[in-house]
Amino acid sequence: MEKCRKAENKKKQMINGYIGTYFSDSSKGVYRFAFYPESGELEEPELFYEAKDAKWVSCSEGRLCFPMEEEGKAGTCFLRLENGEIKNEIKILEERHTPCYILQDGGLVYTANYHDGTVMIYGRDDENMRILKRIACGEKAGCHQILLHDSLLLVPCLEQSRIRLFDTEDDYAPAGEIMFPEGSGPRHGVFDKVHKKLYVVSEWSNELFVFKADGRIFSLIQSLPLLPGNEKGAASAAIRLSRDEHFLYISVRGLNQLITVDLTQEKAAVADSVSSAGVHPRDFIISPDGRFLLIANRQEGGIVCREIDPESGRVKEVRSRITMPEAVSVILEE
Repeated sequence: MEKCRKAENKKKQMINGYIGTYFSDSSKGVYRFAFYPESGELEEPELFYEAKDAKWVSCSEGRLCFPMEEEGKAGTCFLRLENGEIKNEIKILEERHTPCYILQDGGLVYTANYHDGTVMIYGRDDENMRILKRIACGEKAGCHQILLHDSLLLVPCLEQSRIRLFDTEDDYAPAGEIMFPEGSGPRHGVFDKVHKKLYVVSEWSNELFVFKADGRIFSLIQSLPLLPGNEKGAASAAIRLSRDEHFLYISVRGLNQLITVDLTQEKAAVADSVSSAGVHPRDFIISPDGRFLLIANRQEGGIVCREIDPESGRVKEVRSRITMPEAVSVILEE
């Protein structure tokens, strides 16, 4: 009886996680794993859905979305889940290349396509998906993410060194740009909870850009170099804001590092830099309680769980790791 109770408690504390991968001999699509938020323990993943080039995974309200390529066609796959089982599956393969980023927002799904330089907007319900709009940001735009702010859609265009703005209330008409220094390569951004500040990391120049957001006006407050020597090929990647908004975390793929940025003072400042405990940390997330980082190392190291010090924000020791070749995206069920 006691064993049953322990098993029940462990099950209640478990959160399903999903890993997106590049397709290879040892990685075949989207994988599912178990995460135990009390201890930081991870359980070895199992293949959940076979798909080529499922390099980003989005999970919201029981709906799982990821890119895929099939028979020479590329696009997005949408799964509706119930109790962890697939109840409905839709594929829309209308793109030349697979998108690199997916955002779900209520009845809408947005995808950013780095190679095509486009954004796709889909309408969805539990049974159907349809294309609502295709936005062209320009050849070789390098669209890398989607952000929503008030009535604006923001698209970081890495190769154009700008963020393009589109009006969600005017059929996504162009609504301006946020310009960055030439060659900086803005990759990913994150807003604070009240959308008064926008933090953007640049892949090529390895900088953090801090903007004041006032409606549709974005004013640069600070640009912060993340690396002392601005090492070539460092390739900053993912950016996440801590739950208390006191710290930012940024992964640097070429150096296999995680950087902690302190936001508690008037100016943002680099507070710490630690190993990603693997090679090529393309993505990472913060656990719902803010106590752990789950890091997706693509080339070596798999998925690593590291503890966060709640006071200093510093990344501490490795709590757990699981084997997952070509891991490039990680997400936990909401």
